[in-house]
Amino acid sequence: MVNLREWALPVYTIMMQMSAGSMLVLWVIYTLTLRQYGQDIASKLTKYPILIIFVTVATAMVGSHYHLSRPAFSLFAVLNFKSSWLSREVGFTVLFALLVGTLLLLSHLRPHAVKAQLVAGWGAVTLGVVTVYAMSQVYLLPTQIAWNSITTPIAFFCAMTLLGVFGVTIILLISLYLFTLNKDTDLALIRSVIQRVLYVSSWAATAIVLIELGNYGYQIMDLFNRGETAHASLDLLLGLYRVLFIIRIVMLICGVTALAIVTLWQRKSRKPLVRFLAPIYLTFLTVLISEVLGRFLFYAVHVRTGI
Repeated sequence: MVNLREWALPVYTIMMQMSAGSMLVLWVIYTLTLRQYGQDIASKLTKYPILIIFVTVATAMVGSHYHLSRPAFSLFAVLNFKSSWLSREVGFTVLFALLVGTLLLLSHLRPHAVKAQLVAGWGAVTLGVVTVYAMSQVYLLPTQIAWNSITTPIAFFCAMTLLGVFGVTIILLISLYLFTLNKDTDLALIRSVIQRVLYVSSWAATAIVLIELGNYGYQIMDLFNRGETAHASLDLLLGLYRVLFIIRIVMLICGVTALAIVTLWQRKSRKPLVRFLAPIYLTFLTVLISEVLGRFLFYAVHVRTGI
């Protein structure tokens, strides 16, 4: 039987990192599109993705309470903001959600308030990144050898950016499909922007995965060169959970490779982008499952040292 309390924390961290990464990627696209094509195109591209990001953040926050014995007391964690990274994570998460919510309202109620949207958007990006940083600091504990390393923040930020790249790409393709159905007057321009996003995303995803693989290599060597507790964690990763670890790596590589192949295929065939929605969505699911497995392994291989 699945223990929801055990899975609530990994799912929360993945969803929150995906939200922060998606906000970062989306707002880079918004800013560049705003400069080149103006507010109308930038607003059309980002209006629905902002809504999806907000729903993801809200879902993550609600779901995170399932791993607590007393969910009603969770907000009291911010009282230790000065001394506790967990308190800071909670506080920054709430502020991130509020800013994304503010941006959502601005995009629907004040679509031409460019400066306000830029400030709210980059503020949300900053808080999203800070939230992920605080999240990673929570696990840098001297008693947890497998976690207490530079590999933890690197892994968290890689997951953030990779899921952000894939998440925004698939959301924009879904938006393009809806624009196509509605025969939007700016369809050709929107298609051109999303075409470039897809191309850049495939290269960005490849670079991030190479960093992730290098991070795993460094972690394995680091654990190998440390004490008995580190060896116990390494034995879990390469022994008991070896099959899951291999599946995680294979799915990660396959997902990114498939995205690159689909991108090149589309550019060469010049077929409509919307026809590639299904295969690109499958690459997103593959990478998402891989990251969930990676987070499960992160929690599974830790071995406490000391008293």
